[in-house]
Amino acid sequence: MTTGFTGTFVVAWSQTELDGGWATSPGQVRIGSTWSWDGPLVRVDGPGSVLTLGPSRAALDLRRRAGGSVRRLIGGARGARRVARTPATDPLFDHSFTVTDGRGTWEVAVILRDGGHGPLALFVDGAPPRRTDLWVMRHGLESDRTTRTTTARGGVICFTPGTMILTPEGPRDVASLHEGCRVQTQDDGPAEVLWIGRRRVSAARIMATPDLAPVRLRKGALDRDVPDAGLLVSPDHRVVLRGARAAALFNTAEVLVAARDLVDDRHILRDRSRRDVTYIHLMLPRHQIVFANAVATESFHPAAAALDALASEDRDRLFSRMPVLRDDIGAYGTHARRLLTRGEAAVLHADMGRRRPV
Repeated sequence: MTTGFTGTFVVAWSQTELDGGWATSPGQVRIGSTWSWDGPLVRVDGPGSVLTLGPSRAALDLRRRAGGSVRRLIGGARGARRVARTPATDPLFDHSFTVTDGRGTWEVAVILRDGGHGPLALFVDGAPPRRTDLWVMRHGLESDRTTRTTTARGGVICFTPGTMILTPEGPRDVASLHEGCRVQTQDDGPAEVLWIGRRRVSAARIMATPDLAPVRLRKGALDRDVPDAGLLVSPDHRVVLRGARAAALFNTAEVLVAARDLVDDRHILRDRSRRDVTYIHLMLPRHQIVFANAVATESFHPAAAALDALASEDRDRLFSRMPVLRDDIGAYGTHARRLLTRGEAAVLHADMGRRRPV
């Protein structure tokens, strides 16, 4: 989708909306948010009126000229020594995010101004359509922090007590399973539970590290009666999303998406009401799709977890059950489905959200 014109433009941040309300601060933007804009555009790389630029205009040249124009617009730093900048390294574009309508993508740079003036939204190489819901698929301000947090935390791929896991004999509470039990998998039928680990996270730890709070999928959050009774999982636990849209976007009918990346605060939300939570790891001989409260979801994959965060007894037992993992965690094998990044998940989930049954 195009706007009918290209170029570099700014619009007042006060003329933007976020998740259905006025976007009071750029700091509220999150991956998966719905964002839109309205109001007059001001062109900063040429005449003030909207003109069509020829297709030979390079995106890098647009950025370079936009950078100079916006610096003049916001006043720049008086007395600062002029240095050569490239669009890739220009700090003007450090505070930016990327939006999509499912077909096209646009970069939005946030321009902060001094003197009590509100921020601006800068569109480089074309503005997205006006008065259209767009989904945030990348957030420059969050990316580094998210990467550091994820690296430090390690994956927490677990179920919680009370979750009913499908077995050949019918659904069973995950807390009642033990090593040697069999569970039903989507691809290989019944499979033995090779290892079970447990991790208790106290209320104090959750308060200190809110990112450890579980994610609750309400009944019917993914499809009609899926989950059939709600589902509470760790934030990094992945569930299967499937359908024609997944196939069109990612060339595969089924993908795995982390619960944290599905949070919309309506159907899927962080559960911060619990005083503490026990996470239960369920590892099979290889990564599988199992069924929890009617949701197709993943089993534990050791390569996606910080094994040093496990209790020493659980970790030693895991290595005794599969000794090769002690020297090569990658020996466990590949994932059962393609894993989506946060940006990819935001695009897919936003599109599927428009089809979610009420």
